[in-house]
Amino acid sequence: MNQQIVEQLQQGFQLLQAGQIDQAKLCFEAILNVDANNEFALNLLGVTYLRLAQPQQAIDVLHRALKVNQKDSETYANLGLAFKDLNQWSKAQGFLEQSLQINPKQPTVLNNLGNVFAAQNLHQQAAKCFDAALKLAPDYPECLSNFAQSLKEIGQHTIGLKAIGAARKLEPDNSYFANVQGEIELACGQYQAAEKSFNNAISLGDNLVAKVNLSTALKQTGCYAKAKDCLYEVLAIEENNTEAHHHLGVLQEQLGEFDQAASSFRRALQYTPNHASSFYQLAKLKQQSLSKQEVEKINNLLTDPVTPDVFKVSLYLALGVHADKQKHFHQAIEYFIQAKSLKAKKVPYQAEITEQYRHVVKEIQPQVGQGQVVGNMQPVFIVGMPRSGTSLTEQILASHSQVFGAGELGFINDLMKQAEQQTQTRYPYCLTKLSTQSLTHLGQTYKQRITQTFGEHPVVIDKNPLNYNFIGFIKAILPDAKFIYCKRQAMDNCVSIFKLPFDDNQSYAHDLSGLGHYYREHQALMTIWQQQFSDDMLQIDYENMVMDQQQQTQNLMDFLGLDYEDATDEFYKTERIVMTPSAEQVRQPIYTSSVNNWQKYGDAVLPLAEALQIDL
Repeated sequence: MNQQIVEQLQQGFQLLQAGQIDQAKLCFEAILNVDANNEFALNLLGVTYLRLAQPQQAIDVLHRALKVNQKDSETYANLGLAFKDLNQWSKAQGFLEQSLQINPKQPTVLNNLGNVFAAQNLHQQAAKCFDAALKLAPDYPECLSNFAQSLKEIGQHTIGLKAIGAARKLEPDNSYFANVQGEIELACGQYQAAEKSFNNAISLGDNLVAKVNLSTALKQTGCYAKAKDCLYEVLAIEENNTEAHHHLGVLQEQLGEFDQAASSFRRALQYTPNHASSFYQLAKLKQQSLSKQEVEKINNLLTDPVTPDVFKVSLYLALGVHADKQKHFHQAIEYFIQAKSLKAKKVPYQAEITEQYRHVVKEIQPQVGQGQVVGNMQPVFIVGMPRSGTSLTEQILASHSQVFGAGELGFINDLMKQAEQQTQTRYPYCLTKLSTQSLTHLGQTYKQRITQTFGEHPVVIDKNPLNYNFIGFIKAILPDAKFIYCKRQAMDNCVSIFKLPFDDNQSYAHDLSGLGHYYREHQALMTIWQQQFSDDMLQIDYENMVMDQQQQTQNLMDFLGLDYEDATDEFYKTERIVMTPSAEQVRQPIYTSSVNNWQKYGDAVLPLAEALQIDL
C-alpha cells in the first residue's frame, strides 16, 4: 500500500472520529477509486454508512471487504451491526459470532451480541454475553448498564442493581444509567428509591423516558394525580411520545376512566402504528371494539416478516379478544393458541420442577421455625391461582373502612431473596437455617415496607395470588398472617389465564396442557397449607361469590373480625386504582356470565381437560 493511501486512510479515520461523516465518506470513496479492493477503506466506508444510518449500503461494501479478506474479525463485527440495524437478528447474530470465532477477546463485539439477544427478548443469552464482555473489560459502563437491564428481565434484581451501581460510579452524571437504576428498583418494589433515581435522571438530562417511568413509581405509591401530571408534562414537551400516551391509557383504565383510556391508546397508535401493546390494551376494553381498519392493520403486521414474536403475541391476543366480543369463539381460541404458542416455544413449561417444589416444601415445612409478632397491623394475603377472583375479593374488602388494598406486591419475593442471602442457601432450603430472631426481623421488615409505602392501616391486603407458593415462609415471618384462598372451577380458571399475556417466566400460562398440570399441583400444595394452617385460612369459591356475594362477604368479615359495612355491597363504586387485568370487571356489579365460560371454546380446550383429568 503506497504512502499516499495510508495518509488518506488516516485522514478519513480522523474525520470519522471527529464526527465529520460526509467528509470521511468522500475520503474513503476517493481511495476506492484508486484501489477498489482496499479492505481498510471498504471496512471504514462500511462503518461510515452505519454512522449515516444507511445499513444496506454498509452491508454492500462490507461484503466486498470480506471477498478481499475472509479472516478479518472487524468486518464480520460491522456486518453484524448492519444487520442489527435492519432488525435481521439471526444474520446479525451469525456475523457477530463469526467475528468472535476469529478473535474471542472483543468486549465490544460481545456487548453488541448481547444487545442482539436482548432485542429478541432472549435475556438469558444476552446476560451471558455481557458477563463475558465484562470479564475482559470490567470498567465498560455501557455494557454494565446492558447487563443490569438483562438481569432485571430475568429477575436477578440484586445483581442487576450492583451492575448499574458500578456503571454509575464510572459515569455519575449519566442520566440514562440513573433511569436504568430506577427501572430495576421499580421492578423489585423499591418504589421510593425508584422515584429518587428517576428524579435524578430527569435532573441530569431532562430525560423523558425517566419521566414516564416516574409516573409508574408514583402510581405504585398511590400518588395517582402526580402520576398523571408527569405524563401530561411529557406530552406537553413531546406530543407524539407514544409511551406516554400508552402509559396514560393504562393508568386511566386502572382508575376506571375507560373512554379516556381508549383515546390514549388510539393516540399512541396514531404516532406508532405498530405499537402492539396498545392494540391489545384497546381491544380488551369492554365498551370498545377494534375498527375494521385497526383489525386490518393488525393482520398486516402479523404477515410482516419484520414483526418480532414479542409483538405478535400482543397482536394475536388483540384479535382473540376482538373475536370473543364478536362471539366468534372458535376463531378467538385459535388466536389465543397462536399467541401463547409463541411464548411456550420461547419458555417451555417444565412440569418436573413444579412437582419437585411441592415435594421439597412438604419435606422441609415441619422443620421451619417461627418468628414473633411485631406491630399491630394485620397482614392479610389473598392467594390462589391468577384469575380465580382475587381482584374481586380484594375490591370488596378494600371497600371496608378498616381495610387497605395494597394490590399485587413483590415484598415477599424480596424477603425470600434476603433469606437466601443471609443463609447462603437457596429457597426453600434456607428456611430451616433461619433463627427466630432472623424470622422476626424479616416480618418486621415486611410491615415497615408496607407502612413506608402506604401509610398506617389496621388491615392491609397483599393480593399477589402466587404468594400461595410461599405460605409456609409467610407464616414463619408473620405468625399473625391470615390467608384468603380464592378458588375457581378448574376449566374456567385455566382458560381465563390462557387468554391473557402473562410474563414469559410464568411458563405454565402459555400451554393448555401445562396449565392443567400446574393447576393440579397448585391444588396439591394448597392442600398441604390448608392442613397446616386451617385456623388462619378461609377458602372463597368464585362461583359462590358471584351467586351470593353478601353471604361470602359476611364470611370474610367474620374471618377478619370486622363489622359488616354496606359499602362492601357496592364495592364497584369504590374509587381506588386496580393494577390487574380485572381493572374493568371489578368496577361493575357482580355478574355470573364467567361461570362455565370455557364451554364456548369446544374441542380446542380438550388438552386442558385431559391434563386436569376431567371427563367432559
